[in-house]
Amino acid sequence: MYIRIIESTMASSPEKPVSTGEPTHTGGFAKTTKFRWLAVGLAVFAVIAFLLPTPASMTAKAEALFGDLDPVAIAIKATHMRIIIALLGACIVFFATETVPLPAVALIIGLVQLFFGITPPTKIVSTYAHDAVWFIAGSLAIGSTLVKYNLDKRIGMLVVNLSGTKTRMIVLSIILGTAIASAFINESSTAPMFVPIALALYALTNKTATAPRLGKLLLISIALGCMVGTPMSPTGGARNAIMIGFLSNIGIDMSFVQWISMGIFYTVVMSVLMAIVLPFIFKPEVDDLSYAVTILRQDLEKHGKMTAKQWLVASIMILVVYLWITDKTITRQLLGFSLGLGGVAITGAVLYMLLGLTSWRDYEKNVSWGVVILYAGAISLGAVFKSTGAASWLADSILALVAPLGLNAGIALIFLVVVIGAAMTNLMSAGATVVILGPVVLDMAQNSGTNPLLVGVALAISTSMAYWLVVGTPASSIVYSSGELESKDFIRMATVAWPIALIVMGIMVTLYWVAVLRIPVFLQ
Repeated sequence: MYIRIIESTMASSPEKPVSTGEPTHTGGFAKTTKFRWLAVGLAVFAVIAFLLPTPASMTAKAEALFGDLDPVAIAIKATHMRIIIALLGACIVFFATETVPLPAVALIIGLVQLFFGITPPTKIVSTYAHDAVWFIAGSLAIGSTLVKYNLDKRIGMLVVNLSGTKTRMIVLSIILGTAIASAFINESSTAPMFVPIALALYALTNKTATAPRLGKLLLISIALGCMVGTPMSPTGGARNAIMIGFLSNIGIDMSFVQWISMGIFYTVVMSVLMAIVLPFIFKPEVDDLSYAVTILRQDLEKHGKMTAKQWLVASIMILVVYLWITDKTITRQLLGFSLGLGGVAITGAVLYMLLGLTSWRDYEKNVSWGVVILYAGAISLGAVFKSTGAASWLADSILALVAPLGLNAGIALIFLVVVIGAAMTNLMSAGATVVILGPVVLDMAQNSGTNPLLVGVALAISTSMAYWLVVGTPASSIVYSSGELESKDFIRMATVAWPIALIVMGIMVTLYWVAVLRIPVFLQ
C-alpha cells in the first residue's frame, strides 16, 4: 500500500534505498560469540570470583544476614556473594557488547548458580518460571497476532485520518500514536507500521517541494514516540515486567492500573513537549501537508472495513487489557485470587489458538523466544542477587559512597537512580540496565528507608531515555534503516530531549507521584 506510493514518487532517485519499514537489525539474537569479548567477560568473572580476597564488609554482611549459621557456613555464604558479584561483572560485559548470544547469557546465569552450589536445581527452574516471564511471553504472542491480522496498520490508518493536515499536528499525532501503541504492543512492531506512512507523506510532499528536514522530523518522531510511550504500561517493555517481578520478590504487589497511573504522566507530558520541540530542531520546509495527506487517505480507504476475524482479535485484546486492569479487584473478588499479569497474557495467547485465529507455528515463527529466555534469566539473576545478600552488600557500599553528597535517601536517591539509569541505557539495552541495577537500587531503597516502589518504577522509566545512539532502541534502528536519517540527527535530538526528559522525571516524582498520587517517599 504505502510502499507503492513511495516507489512511484521516489523513482527519480533509484540510488537511494527506501525502507519498507521492516526491521533490518536482529540485535543480540542472531549473533555468534566474539571470543575476544568472551575472554574479557570470563576474565572479569575469574578475577572477582577467585583472585580478589573476600572484603571484610562482605563477610560482615553474611554474618548479619545468616548469623544463625556456623562460621564455615557463613564463609561459604560470603563466597557465594562474591561469585554473584563476579557474575554481575561478566554480565555487564556481555550485555554491553552483545558479543555473546544473549539467550546464552541468560542460561549462564542459572548454570553459575548450579555449578557453584548457590541455588538448588529445583529453585533455579522456579526463578525462570516467574509470572513476569509468562507476562513477557504472552504479550509477545498477543502482539504477533495483532500484526498477523494487520491491526497494527489499522492504528496507523486511524492516526492519519485524525491528524489533520498541519505539519505540527501530524507530528503530534505520530508521537501520540506511536506512544500509545508502544505502551501495549512491542515497539519493534509499532515503529514498522508508522515508517511507511511517514515515508509516504515525505515522498508525496517531496514531489512539489524539496523537504529533507520534513523527512527527518517525521521519522525521528516515530522513534521518540516509541521511547516515551513504553513507560506508560507494564506491556510497554520487558524492563517494566522485570521491575514488577523484582518488586514482587520484596513483597510489593504492583497492579496493571497502578503502573499506568504512575507512568501516564511521563508519556503524555513528553509527547506534548516533543511535539513542540522537534519542529524547532528539524524545522520542516512546509507547514501544511494537504496534498500528501489527501492522496494517502484515498489509498487507505481501499482497505475497507474490518473483517469479522479482525474484530474478534481486537475483542480478545480488549478483554486481556480489561482483565489486566481488574485482576486485583473484580477477578480477585470473583475467583478468590488473582490470575497475575502473566496468567492473563497467556490466557489471551491461548484463546487466539483455541479460536483458530493463529497456530503454534505462528508463535514459533513470529515470537522472539530468545527475548523470553533472556528475561527469564534476568529474573533469576535478580532473585539470586537478593537471596545471597549480594544486592544488599553492593547497595550498602554504594550508599556509603554517596552519603557524603546527601544522595543516600529520599528524593535525592530517586534522582540519583534516574540519572544513572538514563545514562546506562544509552550504553546497553533497557532490559539489561534494569537487570543489573534493579536489585541493587531496590536494596538501596530498603536500606535507607526510601519507598522501593518509587525507586523501582523511576529506574524502569529512566531506561526509556536511550536517545543518543542509533542502536539505542529497536525503534531508533528501524527508522534509521529508512535511509533518511544520520547518526548525528539522533545526537541533535538527544542534546535537547534528554535534559528535558530528566526534568520531566523530576517533576513527575516530586509533584505527581508524591503530591498528587500521595505515594510516600519514606516507608513508615
